[in-house]
Amino acid sequence: MNTAEKIYEQVRALPEPAAREILDFVEFIGMKQSRSGMAALDLKTERLRSLRAACGIWQNRDDLPEFTELRREWERTQGERT
Repeated sequence: MNTAEKIYEQVRALPEPAAREILDFVEFIGMKQSRSGMAALDLKTERLRSLRAACGIWQNRDDLPEFTELRREWERTQGERT
């Protein structure tokens, strides 16, 4: 017997007012889960929107140093530290 079936068996034995309370609680849990799922989806959508807006902002920039130059400089300074 799965969890839903066990709950059903227990609720069937309760008086109607108590069963309604259980139903209210189950609906509340469902709404809470739905809201948290929507919030996570909204956050993911916002992050994706931000990434898309930032995509390519470094393209065609001739005022920035080349990565290979930066890497060589970093490695040189790391060698001096040791």
